Amino acid sequence: MSTSPPSFTNLRLARPSFLASLAWWERAALLLGLAVVVGFSGVVELRSAFLKRPMTDLQVYLRAAWAVRTGADLYQVTDDNGWHYHYPPLLAILLAPLADPPPNVARDGIPPFGVSVAIWYWFSVGCLAWGVHTLCRALEQTASDDSIRLRPPGCGRWRLLRFLPILACLPAIGQTLVRGQVNLLVFALLCGFIAAIVRGRRVHAGFWLAGAICLKIIPALLLIYPLWKRDFRCLAGCVLGLAIGLGAIPAAVLGPQRTLGYFEEWTEVMLRPALGRGEDQSRVKELINVNATDSQSPLVLLHNAIHPDRDTRPFEASTEVRWTHRLIAASMTLITLLAAGWSRKSSPQREALALGALTIVMVLASPVCHLHYFCLTLPLVIGMLAFVMTRGESPRRLYPFLGLLTVNMICTILPIFPGMDVLRDHGLATAGTLLLWATGLGMLISTRGAPLTTYETVASDDALAA
Repeated sequence: MSTSPPSFTNLRLARPSFLASLAWWERAALLLGLAVVVGFSGVVELRSAFLKRPMTDLQVYLRAAWAVRTGADLYQVTDDNGWHYHYPPLLAILLAPLADPPPNVARDGIPPFGVSVAIWYWFSVGCLAWGVHTLCRALEQTASDDSIRLRPPGCGRWRLLRFLPILACLPAIGQTLVRGQVNLLVFALLCGFIAAIVRGRRVHAGFWLAGAICLKIIPALLLIYPLWKRDFRCLAGCVLGLAIGLGAIPAAVLGPQRTLGYFEEWTEVMLRPALGRGEDQSRVKELINVNATDSQSPLVLLHNAIHPDRDTRPFEASTEVRWTHRLIAASMTLITLLAAGWSRKSSPQREALALGALTIVMVLASPVCHLHYFCLTLPLVIGMLAFVMTRGESPRRLYPFLGLLTVNMICTILPIFPGMDVLRDHGLATAGTLLLWATGLGMLISTRGAPLTTYETVASDDALAA
């Protein structure tokens, strides 16, 4: 008597749902997390749209978007706090539908600012979720261990890899959300870049990296990795993406002449002063002066160490301090590249660790490094957790890593509180991030000789198994 195999539909019905697979305390934690995310959106909405003085950077972007729509100079318009737009034109162009005009200007066809705040908040949360899942999925699909590659979605280890890094980086993530910053969009693009590298999709990786550079410039430091690895396909993809994001799209929307003028203006008002060479002082008080913000870059920390008294601290760093900062950034970059190795071929796990470590170097190499920038440590935390989880099933293997994350979380959250000027001035958050970076390099070095696994090999193995 012959029996037919169960249908795919029946197999899906027999499989427990994601919620059904959770223990009661996990369901409670999930509901609590969702309640916190929803409740936090109300805090962000209140601070951004319903105070006399908007406590958000989002209005800077949307005011520049208004300039795009009306033909005003996007580098001269300011938000209600008098702050300027500091990024390339692409972000302002993309946000044009949510443009926020100055006070006493008609809002015909423009949504209320409070609606734009809500849209940007939930978009940023979506970028966070998508970026984490994309990178985790790439590491799972390219793992050399079958028990990891064939792990069912929704299982305990699947959830741990996605939720623990978010929890560990929650202070910086919260800072980014409450300030309406663009970091989580940059994070999603960088996760797309790293995931594409891990899967061997080099041209796609270049496009993802180009998107991040078009938004915030500082991810350009990550170009050193494909250069170091002689990955010309990735470089070609990045060049093409930059030509589209920095050239073709702005030229199509703004016109070639206006686009060129904007880049010349951005160089004069932002790039040259940030390097200590420009004469334009319009951004000095709000961003460029070392005392303008609580920056965590080595440049500012060295300056603060030399001048510990805030009341008498000079507004500009000395030439010696600037060159020391550059030397530190160059040394960290070189150390990371040496740990990654010179070989063009590398295991997916090593690629993720190397690029996560380089992302931390990118953050600290910037002359301005705000506390909310540290949400970009997430790629390294994900790569490190994936590394730890491949070392065995025993929960005890996680304990040292959990201790490291706890220390980093404490270092990141304490400087946020009022009255913690000393901790901000002397870089407690940077110290915790450097500890993550050093541990990531140790893991990277220990994986030398790891088996090479490409996405194409994994895909064919899965096809044979099916």
